[in-house]
Amino acid sequence: MERDLTAMTGYRDLSDDLLIETLSRLPVKSLMRFRCVSKSWFSLVKDPNFIYKHLNRDDNMRLMVRITYENYDVADPFNDLITCFFLLPDKTLTDLHFQDLEAEMKDHNPLGPCDGIFCFFENSNINLWNVSMNEYRVVPKHKAHLPCDTSIYCRNFGIGLDPMTNDFKMVLILTLYDSKRLSVHDFLPVAVYSFSTNSWRDVEGLFQMGHYYGSNSTDIVYLNGFCYWVAWGHNSYDASILSFSMRDEVFEEIKGPNVPQLMPYDESEMACWRIGIYDGFLSLLYSEESGHSFSLWMMKGRFWTKHLTFGPFIETYQPLGFWRNGEFFLESCDNRLVLYDSRYEEISDLGITGLWFSINILKESLVTVGEHGM
Repeated sequence: MERDLTAMTGYRDLSDDLLIETLSRLPVKSLMRFRCVSKSWFSLVKDPNFIYKHLNRDDNMRLMVRITYENYDVADPFNDLITCFFLLPDKTLTDLHFQDLEAEMKDHNPLGPCDGIFCFFENSNINLWNVSMNEYRVVPKHKAHLPCDTSIYCRNFGIGLDPMTNDFKMVLILTLYDSKRLSVHDFLPVAVYSFSTNSWRDVEGLFQMGHYYGSNSTDIVYLNGFCYWVAWGHNSYDASILSFSMRDEVFEEIKGPNVPQLMPYDESEMACWRIGIYDGFLSLLYSEESGHSFSLWMMKGRFWTKHLTFGPFIETYQPLGFWRNGEFFLESCDNRLVLYDSRYEEISDLGITGLWFSINILKESLVTVGEHGM
């Protein structure tokens, strides 16, 4: 069979670099079928470097929208709010046909996606789901050792590749509530789960972080061996970025650009910062003038540089996330989802409204999480 396919495709005539570049542009379903072509193709599809090359290609982006709206069904008066998950398969956003993801998610509390993988938390149970490969893994329970008089307030996670071992890892951060102080605890237990060993390890000691770390998973960013989150201050008017090294398994707090935070995050429904990847760099979209204009900051080396500004607008907007080619998602003051194109200075109304919503980028991923279809 391998000999016949070789004759038909002529792939042996292609250089290794060209072959890898060509295969990296194919969808996950095609690559799953092509594993049987040869042992080398089978190994390539499982190679972590190829997986991340495929994951980060320019056209591997689908918009996922989480919408909460009022339930007008009088037959169920106690369920007054409905939350749904929708996927827009068209990466150009010209066709706004929704693919409903609610059937898979309605019984779970998902976080993510992070590198194409959803993480489902239910009490102490954690499950992983790769949407593209329809693989599902029940993660062994992690038994956290909590300080006295504390309980788990929320969980945050990140998934990424350890460049030293070529092993995919999940880092779990627990924000604790102190019942005596009636506030969030200053220490955050941290554990790391290895995909290859299917086991947990507690990061030694308790990580001290004098910040409230919310449960919004929109701002999970993985880039070059590091996971990044935005950490909001308890009593300060600024925010910083928390980084975690997948190789060294250590945290670092990175100061953001020198811009004012309008008000503490816990006193405002409006987030002024969104982090993402722009032109291959960790970047931050910042709301200025109470949401009437915006600036984009890029971190090159250890320094922040303002790359561009746009606005002012008559309406006020909240930054929601990054898209492709200098495009950014914003939420209007009347809860509409719009897309701003900085190249042409145009705003497109996507016709999506709700009481509130969040957006995430869902990428096709070859990261293997298990052998069980969901």
